[in-house]
Amino acid sequence: MSAEATKTSLIVETPRGPSLVGTRITVYSVMDYIKGGRSRTYIRQIMNLTNEQLDAVYEYIEQHKEEVERDYARIVARSEELRAYYEEQNRHRWRFPLDMPLEEQQKLARQKLEQMKKAAEANNENNGAA
Repeated sequence: MSAEATKTSLIVETPRGPSLVGTRITVYSVMDYIKGGRSRTYIRQIMNLTNEQLDAVYEYIEQHKEEVERDYARIVARSEELRAYYEEQNRHRWRFPLDMPLEEQQKLARQKLEQMKKAAEANNENNGAA
């Protein structure tokens, strides 16, 4: 078996899309890092891939460029639609403005928990005294 055939055989079609054999890693999940400008070393380390596996992904993308780009764009668009949908669904449930910094949200949440704790302690004291 040639080296070319070996690399190609590392990618199989699954219901999730083209994936590395023996993993749940899709070509599209690797593309997230590629599109994000991450280095090959970073991608290999973060996804625990071998050089051969990463080469196979790059070759697959090159060989199926139009199809992969089209499908990836569709996946990203769908992901954005879902994010926007759930953000809207949860907007009224969220106690803080969406643009409030996380640190401030955490501070207010801790204050609320402390108030609830004090109220529960006071309630327990009142019930014990009766």
